[in-house]
Amino acid sequence: MSSEGVSQSSDRPLMDLVRRAGPISVEDLAERMAVTPTAIRVRLTRLLESSLIERVQESVGRGRPRFLYQASPLAQRKLGQNYADLALVLWDEVMHSVGDPKIRRELFARITDRLAESYSGQMSGEEWSSRLVQLGGLLHQRGVETEVSADEAGQAILKQLSCPYFELAEVDRDICALERRMFEKVVGHGLTLSHCRLDGDRSCDFEADHSHNEPTTMLA
Repeated sequence: MSSEGVSQSSDRPLMDLVRRAGPISVEDLAERMAVTPTAIRVRLTRLLESSLIERVQESVGRGRPRFLYQASPLAQRKLGQNYADLALVLWDEVMHSVGDPKIRRELFARITDRLAESYSGQMSGEEWSSRLVQLGGLLHQRGVETEVSADEAGQAILKQLSCPYFELAEVDRDICALERRMFEKVVGHGLTLSHCRLDGDRSCDFEADHSHNEPTTMLA
């Protein structure tokens, strides 16, 4: 599944039903999906933990409260989103319509700054490796499967196990360079893309580029 939290194939039909029919009870969900209430509760627990659904209490007077389930605001924002087609068209228009290399560089710089700002405002401290760790956490929260490890010298390496621009990168790998420059602005240090999923590697690895003596300007 493309949306974080809907990780099992059995969860997506349930999620879609909750979005269409919610607020809805466990019993109604079980009847509509032709499974047991116990099976529904197991799936709902996963979706509750991922914050894709929320539980609301139904007022039924005296007695044991009855709970209903509905899609959360997070689910409404995330599920069903597909920006790949739009991104491909926009990127193609920029690459072919902006012929002046100087204007194109300025445009890419502004894009990089805007993307970096969206992360920098949520980070603290100035030490680059600490900021790289924080960046990995923010990416993971946004649905990009990410982990931060260390090399033999103890230097931090950001590993992207999923690519947020995979379809676009398959068409034009310049997007990889743009993402690297954005990461550099966020952490305040030069980075190199030492491994790439497009080359068949397990992950896209961003690590310190010590050939640059001057740190990259960090966006606060």
